[in-house]
This record gives sequence, structure tokens and C-alpha cells, in this order.
Amino acid sequence: MTATTLPAPPGPLHRVLDRGIENYLDRMSDIKTNHKVLEIGAGIGSVTARLAAQVGRYGAVTAVDRDVSHLTPTSVVDVHRRDLDRELLPGTAGGFDVVVARWPHGALRDPADVLEQMIVRLRLDGWLVLADVVASTPPRVYLAPDEESGNLIHTVLRQVHGIITGRDGGTWTADADALLLDNGLTQQCVHTTAETWTGGGDGCRLLADIVTYLRPALAGVTDADATRFTALMADHRVLLRPWATRLIHARKVSGDPGH
Repeated sequence: MTATTLPAPPGPLHRVLDRGIENYLDRMSDIKTNHKVLEIGAGIGSVTARLAAQVGRYGAVTAVDRDVSHLTPTSVVDVHRRDLDRELLPGTAGGFDVVVARWPHGALRDPADVLEQMIVRLRLDGWLVLADVVASTPPRVYLAPDEESGNLIHTVLRQVHGIITGRDGGTWTADADALLLDNGLTQQCVHTTAETWTGGGDGCRLLADIVTYLRPALAGVTDADATRFTALMADHRVLLRPWATRLIHARKVSGDPGH
């Protein structure tokens, strides 16, 4: 199995980008009571629940994913299964106050087309929030108990990074400024985060979960290697940077592309 054929996972990998979205919701959310929100890549629904709480009983959250088995419709949450390579996003032009989208880990035939669909569905003065992975910032191991352990961590992280970013590089758009401005969005804020994680911390525990999930797709990584990697993620002598994530936050000021 290759990295580009992996399905979009609803579990540990999804949490990579949830961290940035949750930070947005905590610190600078433009989501208000009664708003209508389109959430793309809803996964297991942890962020969906937070969005539903923010919009309240008279708001609406339209949750979209390729696998919706972990999502439960409610009076506020409407669930839609979509393959973004083959099917259009739900909703109508100008129908949402905020669009929140995670990169779907691994493959999109035409990311720009999906992004333009989001923008069309966003009302004037609405906000677009995009979370993705920065492919140009590769993993790095700063400290390990010994050289062999460091090599194992590095080998595994590079494969995981490749699966997350996929053939499209893990980003909605390499040139965010141009694409968004051409589609009537401005007031852009780009937040890039490259966290350093220590063994035994939440981040390294997440990495151990991710490697367990991806074990069948990791070439040349044996069961013993995976077990050793999990043990190293609990070792306080480990210090690493697995990837960088990006959050783009932009406001729609024009309904006409190019203005």
C-alpha cells in the first residue's frame, strides 16, 4: 500500500490539524450564535461538537467527510458524506457565515477547485478557515537516547510526514495570497506552527497512536520497530519536531473573482 492510496483516517491522524482549529476557536473565533458553518473534514466530530455549541440551537453546522460513520446528526448538525475528488460540497452560494476546512490527509485531484467551492458557498463578510500541513518543513529529531533510536525515529517520521502530505504536498494552496485574493478574500492571517515535542508528552503520545494506525503502510518498519517507536515516544530523552501546520484565516469581501 502506498501513501497516496490510504483512505482519509478519522482517528489519530485527524487530530494533527484539530489542534490548530481548536486554537482558532479558543482565541479568535468569528463563529457566533445563530451562524451557519460548513465544516470540511469533520472526522470523529470533536470539533463539530464545539462548533454546534458556539452556533447554538438556532444555528447550523454542516459536517462533511468521506467517512461519516463517526458523526451523529442532531437538530443543529447536518451530516454529509462526500468524496471531494468526485462530488460537490453541500450548500448554496452565500449560504454559510464561516467555512472551516482541514486538509484531507493524502490526496486531492484538484485542491483549488474544492477551495473555490468553499469560497462560493461563503457569504460576503464571511470567514474562511483552512488548516493544512507545511510540506516544506520536514520532520527533525533533535535528541534521542542513542544513534540507532534517532535513526528509527527519523525513518518513521519521514514516512508519516509523506502520508500526511500526500501527492499534493499537504496544502490547500502553495500560494495562498494569490488564490484567495483572486477569489475575493482579504484580511488574511497565516499562522504557521512548528512545535517541538518531548517524549512522554501529549504530542509524542499522538505520534505513537498515528504510527500504530499507519503501521500497515510503513515500508520496512517491522512490528518490533513499531513497538520500539512507541516506547521511544514515552522516553523523556527524545526531543523532535514532527511537522509544521498552517492555519489560514481570511475574509470574503467580494463576490466576484478578481475583485
